[in-house]
Amino acid sequence: MNIQTYTQEVVNLHTHSHYCGHGSGEIAEYAEKGLEQGLHLLGMSEHCPVPDNRWAVSRMPYSMLESYNKDCIDTKERYAGKLEILRGFECDYLPQYHSYYKELQQQVDYLFFAVHELSLANDEEYSLFWYPISKEDLFAYTKLYLEGIESGLFLFGAHPDLFCHSYHSWDEETIACSKDIIECAIANDVALEINGNGMRKGLVKTSGGTRYAYPHHEFWKLASETSVKVICNSDAHKPSHVNDSMGRCLSFAEDCGITYSTFEVGKSREIEGNASLSIIGGEHASSLKRDAVSR
Repeated sequence: MNIQTYTQEVVNLHTHSHYCGHGSGEIAEYAEKGLEQGLHLLGMSEHCPVPDNRWAVSRMPYSMLESYNKDCIDTKERYAGKLEILRGFECDYLPQYHSYYKELQQQVDYLFFAVHELSLANDEEYSLFWYPISKEDLFAYTKLYLEGIESGLFLFGAHPDLFCHSYHSWDEETIACSKDIIECAIANDVALEINGNGMRKGLVKTSGGTRYAYPHHEFWKLASETSVKVICNSDAHKPSHVNDSMGRCLSFAEDCGITYSTFEVGKSREIEGNASLSIIGGEHASSLKRDAVSR
């Protein structure tokens, strides 16, 4: 198996097309725009459908799974030698889908996860994007996120600071929850993602000043003091966004003292064969400065 290394500025692993139900564009259009915007490695990662079609109102229905897989493989073959294309899914992790995700993990190049909705014990579920969240909701979000990290299924966790979209205070609770997520990611060797789509959503006004809805500087400053692996993705929902936010993400990381990880892809000879994808790194400017001072 041939191993190829890629640096962050030429990689995006978080990409949605028309298949996801709230995105647009064909997979081949993302590949073409990816080439134009300087990508060398593109991962397609629709919101993962589940057999009971939960979330199907805003996610890919289960019936489209075969079509999506074929489309990814066909596009990978079409762009072979010009752009490395991987096939994956963004999963909303809940324990009842663990076995299904485990089986799917063997069929694709990679899986990652996120928490978009709070799924509560009484079967209520609501989006983190549409409603303010309380301290109790913040703790529920953190619990769900930790379960995703600890599941052993996922290469990275997407937008771990998404709670900042609807929880505008940076307080003892957000600090504690952020540290729990970061420490759990380190313990389980799971990378965390700085999300470009949060930047596209614009700025929000809070009591602490004007900032992105997410990513949140304070979260990533905490991360920069640790050895957690950090990556950046566009979270594109239309072809023109496939790598458009990389400049802002690189500046954001520098401001926070974050050094992005690199990526290794083990490529088989067969176009449809699964790739071996790994994330390498975890030393950040802030942690190196801290270690130097401590010595």
